[in-house]
Amino acid sequence: MLVGIDDTDSEKGMCTTYLAALLCEELGVSGYPKLIRLNPNIPYKTRGNGAIAFEVAGDAEKIKETVLSAVERYAQFREKKTNPGVAFMDKPKKKGLDVLDELYRGAVSRLVTIEEADEAARNAGAQVYKFKNGRGIIGALSAIGAKLPDPTYEIIAYRSHKKKEKKIDRESVFRMDDATYPDTFNNVDRKTGRILILPHGYDPVFCGIRGNSVEAVKKAWSMIKPLEDIERTQIFVSNQGTDAHLRKKRIGDVAPYDCAIIEGSVSREPRTIKGGHVFFRLKDETGGIDCGAYKPTGEFRDVVRKLRTGDVLQVCGGISKHPGTLNIEKIRILSLARAYEKNAPVCCGRNMTSAGKEKGYKCRKCGKRIRSCEQKEVRRDLLPGFYEVPPRAKRHLSMPLVRMGPKAKSSNGRSWDTRSLS
Repeated sequence: MLVGIDDTDSEKGMCTTYLAALLCEELGVSGYPKLIRLNPNIPYKTRGNGAIAFEVAGDAEKIKETVLSAVERYAQFREKKTNPGVAFMDKPKKKGLDVLDELYRGAVSRLVTIEEADEAARNAGAQVYKFKNGRGIIGALSAIGAKLPDPTYEIIAYRSHKKKEKKIDRESVFRMDDATYPDTFNNVDRKTGRILILPHGYDPVFCGIRGNSVEAVKKAWSMIKPLEDIERTQIFVSNQGTDAHLRKKRIGDVAPYDCAIIEGSVSREPRTIKGGHVFFRLKDETGGIDCGAYKPTGEFRDVVRKLRTGDVLQVCGGISKHPGTLNIEKIRILSLARAYEKNAPVCCGRNMTSAGKEKGYKCRKCGKRIRSCEQKEVRRDLLPGFYEVPPRAKRHLSMPLVRMGPKAKSSNGRSWDTRSLS
């Protein structure tokens, strides 16, 4: 039987993966449960918008009873956003799994409704259980159906005490990162010295290490030195770090909450607004959209500020609700426009000054006026290729450039991952 669960946690505590770890032990699950991250832009999410699924053998009714009892015991029902959903598929067939994979492909990249999930469940022959408004069935069904052509893995350690502070030997984390990168990724932010494997909050998770293989995350965990008691660990197979959420779209076709790759040219040069956020305008044949690099993206904004009108690029990220800004996760510069600077003419031994908008130049000493001046092409301090936000600003689903291989190289062969930008 296949089991899917979602939306049992809240911003104040609990974690659906913890429930999965408990059930895997109680039910004797063999293999690795799935941890599926869904669309990070959805406003109804609790924290990481992650759903879980696993396969287990045994008496179907006993499995259902055990799972539903665990959800009723551990889910954060008092929280407004917590609306658990559970799905079961006994003796699943390929056609039904294809239906749920299609639901997953929607749920990871756009806004999916409960009604769509109900219809998918009927067509797939899945049985669903809703708690409160039951929105969690979207993730539960999606996790069951999600096909993972490019799987990654995460080992999650759970602590015995649910305090907010996590105690760990910092040096052990950096040694682990040195030894296992790039087979593991997003462990630390080298620019700020921040450790990224420790989540915030009162949830049961002590730390989570993501990597390309089971062996890599096991090795990484063996090098970590927790300074508090660990209750258990669980390895998940996942879609994290795969860009599974991104879909190529034209600007005129994007909808609120979409995850998109948009190709176009810069039509308005970058500007920095209060708070340190940087925005530029991108256009294609169907329209225009503002693209934003926010303060938490740090040094990535310096790359964005170097863009000029006419640069052609692909921008990857999520669409906000209103007014439809694309929040940047990474960019790929396809071609750079030629840039020029004006050299003010010299008269009477010094540079002439502007005579006003579109009025040319004048000499302050003798009064001579010139309508135009020479323009000199300047070298762009930028190269074609991929550029990404730093690890501290990455979303769970965003593929680090280090995982992209040769296609993440710039035109001169340099890899523009975060470490080369720091």
